Amino acid sequence: MTNPTAFAQTTRYVKDSTEMRTLVLNLYRRYLRHSRGFVNNYNLDIPASQVRTKIRQEFERQRFVKDLPLKNILYMKAQMEFQELVNFWKQQCHVMQYFESIDHQNKIKGDSFVQKFLKGAQ
Repeated sequence: MTNPTAFAQTTRYVKDSTEMRTLVLNLYRRYLRHSRGFVNNYNLDIPASQVRTKIRQEFERQRFVKDLPLKNILYMKAQMEFQELVNFWKQQCHVMQYFESIDHQNKIKGDSFVQKFLKGAQ
């Protein structure tokens, strides 16, 4: 059993890009270290290597963000997500949403409210 505050961090605003880079790399490494635990805790039917690949993709997606306030927000969100995953505050279906392909979302067609809701449209 984990202590809920074990992975908690106080929210703070980083004013230096090099410090932000260090924080993000440390968070990335923590995600990678816990990838096997995510597979075991959530009983995922995918290998840990695929989880690590998805983690890499999610971090790479935000790689070229230059705006420091936006980087601060993205870091805080990633840290909260990490804490939720490690403390087992999510359910398996929430974790598996990261591995759902975009093709699946594109297959949902139609203009009804429910179909738009399932597709994630606004």
